[in-house]
Amino acid sequence: MQTPEGCDFAETAVASARLWSGRRTPKDLRRAQILRSVGDVLSASRLSSLSMVDIAARLGITKGNLYYYFNDKQDILYHCHMRSVGISLDALATLDPADSPDQQLRLLLVRHIMGIIDGGMAGVLLTDLESLSEQQRNSYVKRRDEFEAGVRRLIKAGIEQGVMACADVNLAGRTILGAINWIPKWYCPSGPLSSKEIAAGMADQLVRSVQPAHPLDRHPRTKAAKASPKVTAKPAARLPSL
Repeated sequence: MQTPEGCDFAETAVASARLWSGRRTPKDLRRAQILRSVGDVLSASRLSSLSMVDIAARLGITKGNLYYYFNDKQDILYHCHMRSVGISLDALATLDPADSPDQQLRLLLVRHIMGIIDGGMAGVLLTDLESLSEQQRNSYVKRRDEFEAGVRRLIKAGIEQGVMACADVNLAGRTILGAINWIPKWYCPSGPLSSKEIAAGMADQLVRSVQPAHPLDRHPRTKAAKASPKVTAKPAARLPSL
């Protein structure tokens, strides 16, 4: 995988992979632990270049143990995508409706970005959905569309309340989420900014992109009576004849 210049992403990601301690844990919990570790591995290598033996070795478990939780690489990838979108949907579901739409959108984006960076899901965004079966792909896309619809709802609500302004809600939503999806292309764990600083900075920038550029634009429903008075131009002076 191409990494930012000066950043040894592969070494950093593999070193941060969560190895199994050997303690017995419930199957669902252990599967979640493995998925987080797989996210770290995918940040270092493309899934297509790894075998189940490779993945197991990098996670510090046996191939048989890995097969106990997942059928194959495709199954691992599917669960990684579902875990990633699940984190974002959880963030959407826990927003406080008492907050203004722009405040909710900012908090949602912060949690979404943190889930990508600190949740070990950065590498997952770089994988190809075509590797999934049609049923798996449809299941994931349905969940992803739910999250994207939630982002658009916040933008639409912000426009209605006068705290946001954009000509095309769908385009604004795709622009915001597209910028976030590009994080794995440039993010470097050893870079100068922490994950919290990146999440907060990007969220601020992206929310500002859909806020009114002029203070007067914050009141789209202002009555015509409050508009600036109409100015009538004076008739042009008649020029003397020559």
